[in-house]
Amino acid sequence: MPNNTSSIIDEICDHALHVAADIPWLSEPLTRGRGRAYLLQHIPRNRLYSSVTRPAWMSRCPDLAVVRKTIGQMREEIVYDDKIAQPHTTLLWQMGRNVGLTDEQMNTVKPVPLVEVAFNVWENIARTRHWIAGWLATSVDEFIITAMPKHNIQAEAWKKAFGLNDEQVFFFSYHTKADDDHAGRRVWEPIARHVHDEKTRQEILDGMKLALTALRLFYQGICELGDQLDKQN
Repeated sequence: MPNNTSSIIDEICDHALHVAADIPWLSEPLTRGRGRAYLLQHIPRNRLYSSVTRPAWMSRCPDLAVVRKTIGQMREEIVYDDKIAQPHTTLLWQMGRNVGLTDEQMNTVKPVPLVEVAFNVWENIARTRHWIAGWLATSVDEFIITAMPKHNIQAEAWKKAFGLNDEQVFFFSYHTKADDDHAGRRVWEPIARHVHDEKTRQEILDGMKLALTALRLFYQGICELGDQLDKQN
């Protein structure tokens, strides 16, 4: 097994960015349909992460620092972020309204089939694989958002696609900054403390790769839904 404690983290980051480069939704021009579809499918994913997948792997995590940090992140998402005096979900719903979604659409949305498959894969990883694989399954997309040079989670893409101003895309400009504290080489440093043999290392990497396969399905489902929405308008 490699002695370099950063090697597994480097491998995680490198593989995640390699996969992200081949995800069409991230790199192809953002359309209004694909934008609305992303928000509609991100809403149930956000709920799944906070109510199911993160609690599942945290229940098996022996590192209390990681648990505390993740609970703090969940608090910001659904309860209250002290920096902006509101939860991130409030920003998410307002972002939806800014692109033409109704509260009824956002409150009643269900995952499309490919997205639901991704949800089931992530939940299975969080419940049955190494807890670090669960952690990665619920944070690797946040790493991609902060590390990939150009993608459609960036505020500029939404300003261009929907003709919005800086205030109207605050959800995305703030989220890309917040996600830098949720995932990545610095945040994932504790992983190295818990990898002591090749078996554990491989189990984590296998789980992470499966999570990224599910991420492809997540974005594929969004593309298909978005293209349908574009045809309707």
